[in-house]
Order: sequence, then C-alpha cells, then structure tokens
Amino acid sequence: MTLTDLYRPVETEVDGVRDTIHQLWLDALALVRIDSEVAPTPGGKLLRPALSLLAAGAIGGTNLKQYITLASSFEALHLASLAHDDVIDRAILRRGSNSLNASWDNHAAVLGGDYLVARAVEMLATYDVCAVVANAIKSVRCMAEGELYFFGKEDGPIIAEDCIMLAEQKTASLFAEACSAPTYIIDPTHRKALYHFGISLGIAFQLVDDMLDITQSTEQLGKPACGDIVEGKKTIPIMHLKNGLDAADLARLEGMRGADVTDEDREWVIAMADKTGARDKAEAITRSYADEARRHLAQLPPSPYRDSMDGIVEFVMVRVS
Repeated sequence: MTLTDLYRPVETEVDGVRDTIHQLWLDALALVRIDSEVAPTPGGKLLRPALSLLAAGAIGGTNLKQYITLASSFEALHLASLAHDDVIDRAILRRGSNSLNASWDNHAAVLGGDYLVARAVEMLATYDVCAVVANAIKSVRCMAEGELYFFGKEDGPIIAEDCIMLAEQKTASLFAEACSAPTYIIDPTHRKALYHFGISLGIAFQLVDDMLDITQSTEQLGKPACGDIVEGKKTIPIMHLKNGLDAADLARLEGMRGADVTDEDREWVIAMADKTGARDKAEAITRSYADEARRHLAQLPPSPYRDSMDGIVEFVMVRVS
C-alpha cells in the first residue's frame, strides 16, 4: 500500500499538516528574504505527524482536526533536525534539492533550524499540557546527546550497541514522542505501548536509512549515496560490511572516507553489501525491530487507525528512499 492509502483515515488532517508546514516554511523564508519559488521546499513523507494523528484516532480521539497543530509540531522538529544535520554533515542535497545550508549558508541554516524548534514549541504549548512540551523537548535533547556522544569518536571499532543507541536517540526518540503525545490529551491507557511502538519503529526506520545509504544511488536517495562512509559514520550495515571484507577491500573502503566517491566506488559498495552478507544481516536486525513495533501496536484496540499504523511498519521496511 502507498502512504496515500495508509493515511486515508486521517487524510484531511494530514493535508492540514501539509498546509501548516508550508506556511511555517514561507514564514522562515520571508525572514531571510528568499523567494519561495526558488527556495527548497520542505516536502517529505510526513510520517511523524501522520503517526501522531493515527495514534490519536486509535485511542479514541474524536474531531482529529484539533490535533493538526500537535502533529505539525513534530514535523517542524524533524525539519529542524535535518537543517542542523546538513550543516554538521556539510550536505548539499536533501530530498533531491539543495539543502538549506547550500541554499543559504551554515549560519542561516542553523538559525533556521532554531526558528523551527521555537515555532514547534509554541504550537505544542497551545494544548496547555506541560508533559507534551517537556517530552518533545526531551526528544530534541536526545538527538543532540546522540550526536555529541559520537563527536570525535570516529576512530575505533564499530559496536552494534552504539549504533542502536544512536538510532534510538537521533530518530526513534521523536517517533516515540509523536506517537505517545496524544495520550496526554485524550487517554493515557495506551501511552506505554505507543511510546515503545515509536521507539521500535524509529530504530527500524533509521536502520533502513543506513542500509539505503550504501545500497541505493544518489538519484534514488535524493542525497549523495555512501555519505555515511565518506563521513566516517558508524552504522549497523557498515559494521557488517567491514567485518566481511578482506584487508585489501577494507583498505579501499577506508580510502573513501573524506574523499569524492565515484560511481564506480558506489557500485562496488553495493556489490560488497551483498557479497559480504551485510545487507541480509542488517535487514534481519531491522526486521526484529519492526516485529517488536507490531507487538506493541497489538495492545491497542482494533481500528482502521491501528491498521494504518501497522501498514506503516511494513512501508518503512520496504521503502527505497
């Protein structure tokens, strides 16, 4: 099923999120006096806000339009994290277009990310529920802590536990808060299940992202392929890739760090991901987190909303960008 199919129970509300984020983006562009027609657009799958809206419906929420602002805040926080990540990674492409730092500069991109965080907090505060704001900010803290923990630790072996911890902090923490936030407004009964569903799904999402980085082309990804290798990042797929290479091939892989990667290099990495079994091993780990997400989701009562959330788990597993 496509995301359009999966979002059907909250279709109108997701459109509302899209409109809200578009206006937020225009507000940011106006501040730096950039023509919106030539600037990058936010785009994206809107997974986090859609999950927040579906969770609200799954726990008995009515009139889901009143949660559009809540859902939009999590997309704003996600966009802020991307703006900051692109500065850190010195990325020039995001979703097939110029990244903010490429379109503006690093200074403006960081401030743009800060602006999105501030607007997100403002939106969350309209619900007058302290825990919703506090938990969202906690996820921002987790993202920053994850990056800081690995700053300057590029050398040394890749440890699987560290990779999972980083996936949980930089990605899953926001998924978890987006999924569980409605329970603070509607009904707390399924708060724990939704939180852990978000954690498991978020880890799976990040592991798939890590695998796509070394198995897809730049055109498919909308950003430079093999970027994690060039930047010296530690991921589960790269760990298994390194473990399966002989000395000569390992030296070739290490030589890609900080270099301009050629199409031939990328094709070689894709071939080695299959030859070494790195792809299969990473997919097995990812599938275990997807199964765990489904186990948590099964604690919710049956509904079209829950069915869509279950479908999103599979979408995350089979996506190609």
